[in-house]
Amino acid sequence: MPYREISGRLKVKPRLYQEKILATAAKDNTLVVLPTGLGKTLIAIMMGLLREKKGKVLLLAPTKPLVEQHAKSIETSTGIVPVVLSGKIPRSKRLKLWESADWIVATPQTVQNDLLRGQKLNEVSLLVFDEAHRAVGEYAYVYIAQKYKDDAINSQVLALTASPGKDQEKIKEIMNNLFIKNVEIRTEADADVRPYVGNKMITWLEVKLSDEYKQFTSKIKNVLRKYVRALKQMDLLGTANLNRIRKMDLIEIQKGAEDPDAMSYSAAAIKCMHALEMAETQSIEAYGAYLKKLETDRSRAARELLVQLPPPTKNMEHPKMTRLMGLIKKSAKDGQIIVFSHFRHQGKEIVSALEAKGVSAQVFVGQREGMSQKQQKATIDAFKREEFQVLVSTSVGEEGIDIPSVKLIVFYEPVPSSIRLIQRKGRLRGGGKVKILATSGTKEQAYLYSSRRREWNMIQTLRSMRPGGKILVRTPKGQKVLGSFIPQGVEVIIDDREFDLAKRLEGATTQRLLIGDIIISDRIAIERKTAADFVNSIVDGRLFKQMTKLQELYDNPLLLIEGNDLYTHRAVHPNAIRGALASLVINKGVPVIFTKDLDETADFIKVLAVRETKEGRSPSVKTPKASNLKQQQEFLVASLPGINLVLARRLLEAFSSPINIFRATTKELSGVEGVGPKKAKTLARVLSTKNEE
Repeated sequence: MPYREISGRLKVKPRLYQEKILATAAKDNTLVVLPTGLGKTLIAIMMGLLREKKGKVLLLAPTKPLVEQHAKSIETSTGIVPVVLSGKIPRSKRLKLWESADWIVATPQTVQNDLLRGQKLNEVSLLVFDEAHRAVGEYAYVYIAQKYKDDAINSQVLALTASPGKDQEKIKEIMNNLFIKNVEIRTEADADVRPYVGNKMITWLEVKLSDEYKQFTSKIKNVLRKYVRALKQMDLLGTANLNRIRKMDLIEIQKGAEDPDAMSYSAAAIKCMHALEMAETQSIEAYGAYLKKLETDRSRAARELLVQLPPPTKNMEHPKMTRLMGLIKKSAKDGQIIVFSHFRHQGKEIVSALEAKGVSAQVFVGQREGMSQKQQKATIDAFKREEFQVLVSTSVGEEGIDIPSVKLIVFYEPVPSSIRLIQRKGRLRGGGKVKILATSGTKEQAYLYSSRRREWNMIQTLRSMRPGGKILVRTPKGQKVLGSFIPQGVEVIIDDREFDLAKRLEGATTQRLLIGDIIISDRIAIERKTAADFVNSIVDGRLFKQMTKLQELYDNPLLLIEGNDLYTHRAVHPNAIRGALASLVINKGVPVIFTKDLDETADFIKVLAVRETKEGRSPSVKTPKASNLKQQQEFLVASLPGINLVLARRLLEAFSSPINIFRATTKELSGVEGVGPKKAKTLARVLSTKNEE
């Protein structure tokens, strides 16, 4: 083991997994993926001790506070005092320090600037890239790695990160940019890591807006809808449905628009979407602060919006703030707390609210947000000394900086990024709780599923990139891996509105279904409901109608209820819910399946689909029999690609009969609300192309 060569030089004893990773890293350029707080820096230090006889050791970190933190770790672990280089040191002095130093810790921007002026890396025997997920695009790491490859006589690269990215393409880009050969990954579930991480309980807390709050946000939506519809009428958007429009779509329109109106409408829609996000997911105060910012914007879009958007309403608190105050009050006696808030203004609002309740708190933001490195260091040091109880941080607190271990971390909003999710959780080092607040009925609900799925995909991708290309999962002796039971690809048909589920089922096809949500075979179809939707469907009478229609078409209809909170929705007595379940099972003979979340739902569907495939059965979409001519026409039009029953009725209302729809031009079809240019082109192609083509 390489550790034996340097054991006498270290003042701390490494853990077994660190020694194992070191053994791999010593052989070739290696990417080390290890959760925050589990000692990536010590692995780099041990590598430095192995390589220092062959040349200089250079460790790069993105920020000056991180650079100083690593320098301190090197001194504490080995007694070696490294040279710290930053842009504040004059270049002439940096050159002298470089010549005399054996160990150097620096920011990549500083090293890149010196390389551009003729500095060489030929004497460096080990180059460490901390927070290696940054090594993409034009970031300085990419240029430095290439120069190191060109200059160095005896080179070795070690890259460190808690999360390199969500997909194989991103990970390969990082590895190619840093000339990485090996990957070493550990998660908190690995046997050799588990004893050091403690138990982390992660809970997603859904908060619901009051009716008054919803009325306020609906006014903002009405303004947004006006601009979205205008863009749709100009054939620049395929839909006017606010739930299906991404900010990225609007940005692309704005970039490519030549029409002044299109540019103004898209700009207004982007600004309005941000205003809606502030109100729905942050607070009325954050919304008001954004309106004040718009007052300084002289664009046509901003001027129009200020006239139309509702003014902030006083004395209307976002339920997140109420929930947050309750969480902190409940956990105050357990120790210090970190709250992550994406927006600086909201962070300040949280601090003000906490101080008003007698809780000591300070905000922690980046340099771009107005906090100098000196102020950042002073804030973290004060938090370490327990001079205040709650640290409210923007994204600057996610990456690398040595924030003390706490027992509670609260996300004021979910983050869709797997990197940010992993880094935030990493602040919880010795076990504890993570609470993630999300506003019901907004895009925040999708963010948590997205980040968790991306984290899982990242882990599987990295494991598959190990030698041999196999997914390696440590399991107790005699225990089979879950993957051996569940195949990756399955043949099922899913309603195209079940997008989050379809993403989890490789091989599944999507189309608009009139009856049911998932078609497993010619005899099995599933109606999927979240716990909340199940309760709502009892109240509004949908449930038994839906299951009756499903029974008419399929021999084995199933009801799948997803979630563990069945008895906490609306003012419905638990016995009413139990009675509905009993009636489904006993009176109608419908099996009811319960799953805890979307991932478990996907796994159940995979197993069911495999059973049907083995019996030679395949999914078959069946449509209900029409009871009259009107329904026959509706079902006929609804069978067209991308057309549901609602759109079929709109098309029939616009064109009077199916034959007129079939003869309509693309432009005429796209004039119907909800169809749009893209869908209209598909319809025209399906209806006009000869069958042999």
